[in-house]
Amino acid sequence: LTERDSFSISYDTCSLSFTKFALSPSTYSSETLKFQRSNVVNNVQTRTSISKTDLDNAILAGVKQALVEQRAELNQTVTAAVKAALDDVLLPQIMDLRLELKNTTDTITSATGQIEQLEKSIHRLQSRCDSTQSAARHDRDQINAMRLKIDELCSKVADMEDRSRRSNLRLVGLREGAEGDNCIAFLKANLSTWIPSVANRDIKIERAHRLYADRNTNVSRPRTIIFKLLDYSDRQAILNGARAVFPVKHGTDTLRFFPDFSADTTKKRKAFAEVRKRIEASGIQTFLLFPATLKITYRGRQTLCRSPSEAEQFILSNNLPCRSASSSPRRGGEASEIRMDTHQMDTAEHQPTLATASNIAS
Repeated sequence: LTERDSFSISYDTCSLSFTKFALSPSTYSSETLKFQRSNVVNNVQTRTSISKTDLDNAILAGVKQALVEQRAELNQTVTAAVKAALDDVLLPQIMDLRLELKNTTDTITSATGQIEQLEKSIHRLQSRCDSTQSAARHDRDQINAMRLKIDELCSKVADMEDRSRRSNLRLVGLREGAEGDNCIAFLKANLSTWIPSVANRDIKIERAHRLYADRNTNVSRPRTIIFKLLDYSDRQAILNGARAVFPVKHGTDTLRFFPDFSADTTKKRKAFAEVRKRIEASGIQTFLLFPATLKITYRGRQTLCRSPSEAEQFILSNNLPCRSASSSPRRGGEASEIRMDTHQMDTAEHQPTLATASNIAS
């Protein structure tokens, strides 16, 4: 309680005026309050006719009012003290936190913008990647189509080259220099001796020569003679006659006659060599058709194999024994037409033929 100048108590139109009094914390005890209360009561009772109960109630109401005012002042004091403490201690920290929060917010905003830019870049890259993949698929399809077209054109070129060589023949096994200076005259003079079936034919040879030597050529083996016939029927008559009288001999030399094919066709035909030896080692008759198709006659049935893998499948499906190729009971006539000397064929693939030279000249 703080010091008061005076206060009034109104009760039944009776007004009481009290002189000022003070209650300090040291005197704020029950005994002091009782003593002062008794003095106040005695003074009031002597001056007024108010009852003791009404007086006590009036005093209690005054004390309560004083306590309420004291509490309000205390609340204001505490609030001011707390506010001052907050301003002195917490406010700087709060400002620092606000600054850090602002910096963090700015950083997040910047990072968000960068992420958005990255997303846009990724979308652009993805779009470009899709376009590139689509173009790559289109290019791949075009390449495949062009590859097929190139294969088709290569096949046509090989076929045209084979047709241009269809009147050519290769003679393998004649020793070097046996033909002398005039190869055409030598062939005309000896073909009827080697192959009696063509003795009555007027065979016309346009040109003839040996294949050019390669630096890797085995000099101990004679070079192949290639000659171009004017009539295709003469070429077939020579091949059939050579097959019929195999082996063809010129002195001690064994001669073999072969058709002249392009390098591509020759490569395809040579791919059948190994599997063909294995099949013929089992006593089965084979024949290599033009351009590169193996005809197999087995148990009265004919099978056409257009690749070595198909021939291998024929061996497996018929459980053929795989004997060595040296034991093959080949027919001599077939050997003269089909079997190609590996060294001579390798050399021939790199040499120009008569038919090719004549086409260039024309």
